[in-house]
Amino acid sequence: MPHLRFDWHEHLKEVEREYRAAQFAVDRLLNEVAKNPSILVESESVRSSLRTAYENLEGTYLVRLFAAFEAGLRSFDRARHNDSTRREDAAVLIDSIGGRRGQGISASIRANAQAVRRVRNRWAHEDDSSAENMSIKEAAARLQNFLSWLPESWVSFEK
Repeated sequence: MPHLRFDWHEHLKEVEREYRAAQFAVDRLLNEVAKNPSILVESESVRSSLRTAYENLEGTYLVRLFAAFEAGLRSFDRARHNDSTRREDAAVLIDSIGGRRGQGISASIRANAQAVRRVRNRWAHEDDSSAENMSIKEAAARLQNFLSWLPESWVSFEK
């Protein structure tokens, strides 16, 4: 796992770029199928699932985006506790890392990260909770903002 904040920022950007590439590809295929339905004549299951795939794409990548963010928090948390096996829930990580000893991250920034976590939960667990609607661009901005408050680097104690 990387131990530089910059690397985690880049990892989140990579996930967002992958989403844009997948969105472009699926959108392009939808347009091609609309013009020429016969290109998927032997793949009826693909054709019938294509629209749903497009509709779920952003949520799918939002789950990946949050997983990358959570991995960064976990790396930092394990290093600061000198415990390579430490495992906290994402909600706890956001609050414990964000609120440490008067040097914490503002409550609004923590709340924004928690809001992304709730959106992730809605997609990952098909949870009908009251999570707000959020674009991947907004989610990435909120998570990047939280990460920007971590130190530039942290020492790895992981084995």
